[in-house]
Amino acid sequence: MKELSKSGAGELLQSLHSQVQLPTPYSEDVFLLETVVAGTTHVAGIEELEPFLHSGDRLELIRVPENPSDPNAIKIYTRDRVKLGYVPRKDNLILARLMDAGKLLHAVVAEKRWQQDWLRITIEIYMTDD
Repeated sequence: MKELSKSGAGELLQSLHSQVQLPTPYSEDVFLLETVVAGTTHVAGIEELEPFLHSGDRLELIRVPENPSDPNAIKIYTRDRVKLGYVPRKDNLILARLMDAGKLLHAVVAEKRWQQDWLRITIEIYMTDD
């Protein structure tokens, strides 16, 4: 058995580090929840916008703590900064706290479909490190 000397300790550690694959924090987006965009019936021109929304489209989430009816409000925008609606109140408390703590969240369109005069947009919300 080979004895380890002080001069060889650095080589041993370097050898161990090169063989161990440690996970990188947030190297991939972390799925948080699936929900539906609230308020699409109040978006002017949603009928014209709908054909440009596709599954997989990334959406921006913007905190609106000054919203008088909901201090946990989170607006949802397209990449072109067109407002789609809000994260539903029933889902926004933890997301708002994460965003207020500096975490980066975004959404992705999972599905869209018309239900009479309502455009139902299902989204997935993720936390990301980029």
